[in-house]
Amino acid sequence: MKSLVIMFSWPLPLLLLLLAPLTLQGDYWDDREYEIDPKIRDFLREFENTGPTKPPTKERIIEMITVGELLLPLDYPDYCNIALKTKQIHYKGRCYPEHYIVGVSYQELTKACYGERVQCRNGVEFCRRSMDLTQGVRCVLDSGEKMTNCTYQNILMTGYPIVTCQWDEDTQDFIPNHIHNMSLPE
Repeated sequence: MKSLVIMFSWPLPLLLLLLAPLTLQGDYWDDREYEIDPKIRDFLREFENTGPTKPPTKERIIEMITVGELLLPLDYPDYCNIALKTKQIHYKGRCYPEHYIVGVSYQELTKACYGERVQCRNGVEFCRRSMDLTQGVRCVLDSGEKMTNCTYQNILMTGYPIVTCQWDEDTQDFIPNHIHNMSLPE
């Protein structure tokens, strides 16, 4: 009786593939990753990820667009440099070209989601304008590309914040997620 290999001839590359040792494909389970603080782990995952970033949590949105726990006055000369580094406001380690921070509570800012609908910029379909005058600071990038080298110019403003809003499942309400501009009063 003849062997199976002789009866059915296989191409040599296919035989070599079958004889090659199996290697692990894709992601692997790394226990060390789970020994660090979850906030640091999530930061590292987002920083090293090549795909789209996950949407920020409500707490992160509040931290990014309001003064929050930072005890500096908005008119402090180096406010933007300190605030953006302290709050770690960046996109995968790169500097934002422009960022707004308002000096009101987040609950006050949520009223802007029910304000007047206005034209937005940067390709965003529509925004909402707050009906209340608010003091805020516009941080404009002066120099730098990476988070540690970013230097910003402070522009203190009093105006109406122009925001985009998103639906929040927890509160069943619209919440502001980004300040695009501040329109100046006439």
